[in-house]
Amino acid sequence: MTKILSAIFTILLITFVAQAQGKQIVWEKDYKKAQAAARESGRPLLLDFTAEWCKPCKAMDETFWVRADVVEAMKPFIAIKINYDSEKGLVGKYGVGAIPFVVFADPLGNMITFRRGFSSKNVSELNQIFEEMPKDFSTLNKLYEAIELKKNDGVALLQIADSYRASKMLLLSSEFYKKALKTEEIQNDAEKKERIIATIGLNFYTVKDYAQAVDYLEDYLKTFPASKYREIAISVLVISNAGRGKMKDAGKYLEMLKTEFPASKNIAPATKAFEDAKNKPNK
Repeated sequence: MTKILSAIFTILLITFVAQAQGKQIVWEKDYKKAQAAARESGRPLLLDFTAEWCKPCKAMDETFWVRADVVEAMKPFIAIKINYDSEKGLVGKYGVGAIPFVVFADPLGNMITFRRGFSSKNVSELNQIFEEMPKDFSTLNKLYEAIELKKNDGVALLQIADSYRASKMLLLSSEFYKKALKTEEIQNDAEKKERIIATIGLNFYTVKDYAQAVDYLEDYLKTFPASKYREIAISVLVISNAGRGKMKDAGKYLEMLKTEFPASKNIAPATKAFEDAKNKPNK
């Protein structure tokens, strides 16, 4: 009878723990262990940098991370609490200057995005990231294995970059494109090299980092003067230069676009961007 009661108690205890875990976030504290689990399962990582003395961190623990909708949204992630005071290596790796600091990362630990502080605006942005963030990276496991075995596997790096770009993780995709560009495979493949440089430029343009967009697209035009993406590159150079107030350069590329591609559908939006920037009052 005692054995039966003991077995029943054990089952009830396991059930209770499982139910309790389902109603709260299970936080890991060992980054390497969590990252290995993410790599194995293909799940994304969420890192919450915190400290005992941080009042906003405590407020976040008491009012945000315990919410039922947040607990549910966190289920696809492997969550880690990182001690800001003791984990200086991770603080440096992710550029944590102030806390709370929440990092969203791929299974390899590459940061996709982050949010600093705790406010109603942060809450809204975090909820949006929960919805938009890819939840399953397992389809990339073979590619991860390839670059773990050979860090300069250009084809694997390119495929990961393309996958991240398709998921709108543009800055992270650019980092993988850059790594791919450094490999011998890509350097010896003019077509892939051409596409990668153009795509990095377009990524930076999309996130409105106009200075880097200009750098990559100007390099692209010099390296591949007869490229198939020349028309779009020139039009983006008009808009990017106008966006950063470089009107002389914007005008130069606008005239180039009109001369080389007089029937281009990109002339109208490029001209509008140029005129809007030119007529924008100086602050």
